[in-house]
Amino acid sequence: MPADAQRPENAESARIGERVAQQHCSRCHAIGRTGQSPNPKSPRFPLIAERYRDNNPAPVLIDGTVVRHPGMPEFRMLSYETDGLVAYIRRISRKWKPAR
Repeated sequence: MPADAQRPENAESARIGERVAQQHCSRCHAIGRTGQSPNPKSPRFPLIAERYRDNNPAPVLIDGTVVRHPGMPEFRMLSYETDGLVAYIRRISRKWKPAR
């Protein structure tokens, strides 16, 4: 993946992240721009990025592949999948605006 793989502008990376989210995250989290999470304790994806400085959830997601919170299933992602998931979460954040 290119150096900008975690940037929401990287559509290819965000598509990879969306597939990862569907496969690993959708049982608990609302992974789209709208909707409620199947597990009420699991934050919706559009809100996740907003919890972190510069709308960047990368540190917690990268750590989350090994260190997880209680109740979260264990899974591992390749680095390009983690980058894609970061790009996707940032892309669907309510604060992200595409460049014109």
